[in-house]
Amino acid sequence: MKVAQRHQAHRAIIIDAISVAVLVAYFLYFAFPALRGGFRGDEMTNMAIYWTSGMLKSLWANVTFWTTFYRPAGALYYLPLYHFFALNPLPYRIVQISILAASIPMVYYLSRCLTSSRSIAFLAVLALCYHPQVANLVFTGAFIYDVLSGFFYFAALTYYIHSREKERPLRPLQLLGFLVLYICALNSKEMAVTLPVIVLIYEVLRCHRWTNWRAFFHWSWSIAGPSLIAGLLTAVYTYGKTHGSASLTRYDPYRPKISWDNFFTSNTTFVTDLLYLQHPITPITLLVLWGLVFIYASLRHDRTLQLMAFWVVIVPLPIAFLVPLRAGACLYLLLFGWAMIFATFVIDLITLVSKSRMLIDRGVGAGATTGAITGGVLNSSVRGAATGTATGAAIRQRCASAFRIVVIEALKSLHLQPPPQSTVLIRIPENAFPNKWHGVFIADLLWNDHSLQIWLDGVSQLTPQQLAKVDYIISLNEFQAQVIRSPEVKQ
Repeated sequence: MKVAQRHQAHRAIIIDAISVAVLVAYFLYFAFPALRGGFRGDEMTNMAIYWTSGMLKSLWANVTFWTTFYRPAGALYYLPLYHFFALNPLPYRIVQISILAASIPMVYYLSRCLTSSRSIAFLAVLALCYHPQVANLVFTGAFIYDVLSGFFYFAALTYYIHSREKERPLRPLQLLGFLVLYICALNSKEMAVTLPVIVLIYEVLRCHRWTNWRAFFHWSWSIAGPSLIAGLLTAVYTYGKTHGSASLTRYDPYRPKISWDNFFTSNTTFVTDLLYLQHPITPITLLVLWGLVFIYASLRHDRTLQLMAFWVVIVPLPIAFLVPLRAGACLYLLLFGWAMIFATFVIDLITLVSKSRMLIDRGVGAGATTGAITGGVLNSSVRGAATGTATGAAIRQRCASAFRIVVIEALKSLHLQPPPQSTVLIRIPENAFPNKWHGVFIADLLWNDHSLQIWLDGVSQLTPQQLAKVDYIISLNEFQAQVIRSPEVKQ
């Protein structure tokens, strides 16, 4: 009997390993073209922020996560890569794709913990591996914050559920590990604030009814405690991030505008994008869809499906009230919830047709079958639109990236390294860049000297005396750079 059980367990491990290998290969098939991408202007801004702050201040900001320091986990990505590879975009793209690839086995394991069906887990992660509406996760470097936030969000949830599957409350070290991963997710992007609510709902769904108040308080302390502590950290984080002179909420695009209209507008857009719908759904349709998901989960008596029903409503709340509307890579976490619901529905549909679960409990073969059936569900026009979206995202990213690379190469062609303490004035023609400051940020990062003073002509307020004493004046456009004044070349 024990030999048979060991053989069965070994066979299950092999099937899971093959499943993960197939999923990673599927993801890399779509992701490899992103290696040819370069930098976007936002990445120059991001790198300049962390370069200006320095490694020590950035590391400390990851500890003091409640301060208004801008997404400090990004510094752990940008600064080491910049130190070793400067402005060579290829290592940045490799690391970004590697983080997403490393998320796949983790999310697969999370799905296997949540559902007993390997086929559901496989199909759900297959949908998560690549979605044209979320292609910016791969093709746009500036969305590294969503990549990092998703990685740590799933890591924290996987670690928590793995620990709780042993039917024991988290030990102090396990609690610390969970909270550290959660703080890393918060330091990556604000989207992670929903994790304590998701963990609390998970515990409520799996708990038995409390016989008295003492049982309820015991459950609250021993079982719900981690989610409540994480919720307290979230409150501290939210207060710190929304108050202070450097708070992002000073800027209109980051200031929530709470209204039912914004709530329904954003969520109808999210669902339309993720479900490949050709026309936007109405708020009534959205409410009906949410209601059907909750009814389906209730009739199925499935705690995981019930959790996912709450997931698709709660997870997008951090961006539901922002104007202009967020979408694309910001829907990474939301996509997991819909993928799990969709996978469960497809497997149930196949079971209903086949009248036997034996058809879908045979590992990867069943997963591949359901994937093929799912592909057949989408008509050719929807598949064409999805492919077109992905191709368009890749082309736009490549064009914008090429523009940044040309600017970097233009400055490099000067073969110039101003001496320490020098002053530099950069002149950029009107409409040459979407944001003129990107030229200054590129110069900062290229010369890598904190003692330099680099000013932007027409924006930096300089006195006539300062202008007369400027050491270098450089004219820069999208194609070339020219030294107008230097200690060697007088104007």
